[in-house]
Amino acid sequence: MSNTTPQKKVRKWILFSLGFVVIALSFQLSKKIASSNPPPRRQAEQAAKNVYTLAIKNGSYRVQIPSNGLLEAYKRIKITSRVQGLMETIRPLFKSGQAYSKNQVLVQIASSEFTSNVIAQRASLYNLITSVMPDLQLDFPQAYEIWKTYLTEFDVEKATPSLPEMTEEVRLFISGRGIISSFYALQNLEKSLTFYTIRAPFDGVLVAANVTEGSLIRPGQELGDFIAPDHYELKVALPKSYVDKIEAGAVVDLKSIDTQKEYQGTVSRINAKVNSETQTVEVFIRVNSKELKEGVYMEAMIGALDFTDVVALDRGLLNGNQELFIVEDGKLILKKVEVAHFTDSNAVVRGLEDGTVVVAQPIIGAYQGMEVIATPYTTEK
Repeated sequence: MSNTTPQKKVRKWILFSLGFVVIALSFQLSKKIASSNPPPRRQAEQAAKNVYTLAIKNGSYRVQIPSNGLLEAYKRIKITSRVQGLMETIRPLFKSGQAYSKNQVLVQIASSEFTSNVIAQRASLYNLITSVMPDLQLDFPQAYEIWKTYLTEFDVEKATPSLPEMTEEVRLFISGRGIISSFYALQNLEKSLTFYTIRAPFDGVLVAANVTEGSLIRPGQELGDFIAPDHYELKVALPKSYVDKIEAGAVVDLKSIDTQKEYQGTVSRINAKVNSETQTVEVFIRVNSKELKEGVYMEAMIGALDFTDVVALDRGLLNGNQELFIVEDGKLILKKVEVAHFTDSNAVVRGLEDGTVVVAQPIIGAYQGMEVIATPYTTEK
């Protein structure tokens, strides 16, 4: 019994060892078989990619600065009263949209009381001159005849005529009697009398009326706005870096936002002050047209910079090193260029010869030497 147990143990170790050897031999055999018959590798196909291209043609390029604003009348005045009184009814009525010719009466303010005062002052001057006539006849016979003629032409219902020419002696005599001071005081009243009638300073249209007939007008009160039609001005704000490139008289392309109709204007003035908040400068553009109205929203394209021997390309074609892809012998080549100017969407570049074929649209994953099939780019549909 004791001999049987050791034999069983020896048998187990022999079987275990044989099993391990069989497994090791099987592993080595399978590894040798696998290495002797490798599977064929599939060659990666490098297909050329289709890309849109365009041929370079250098030329001139003008950078236009887009801006916009509201159209305003170039000749515009605020009608303001300098006197007080009731507004009288006249034809045409003082209404918005009413057209007037130059010197036509816009507003008539009741002036009967003030007119009576002026007439009374004329009568006082007439009486004052009459009182010195006997002395003039005795001391200055020649001046007497001149002043006699002056009194004959004097009419208290009409504007006071200018004083006649006088010698120094006569002037001292007349001045001593208070005639000259009375005359100029009367002139001041007559000037004030003209303020009761407000006339159109030029051919134009009343665009705002703040009073109506019968209203009590007070000194300094704004009665309305008067403009000259057909002559307008557009105020735009431009970056100060561009203003040095713009001169008065430069032609500007304008377009109405609502009608899309195009007009031409000229730069009339450039402000000398820079807005400290926006760092922009006001530029004023004159435009004349019977079709336009005040308040129309206009877009202006101002030509600020001119470049020669350049071409404008999509900004997305350039990388951070100012390089872009050109096509040579069916492959992509990186080409260094000089950027003259950037716009919102384009880059104005130099350094490309006429006829050079460049990639027209950005390519994802493009690299130097990439094989491509060039297809001419066209915008036609």
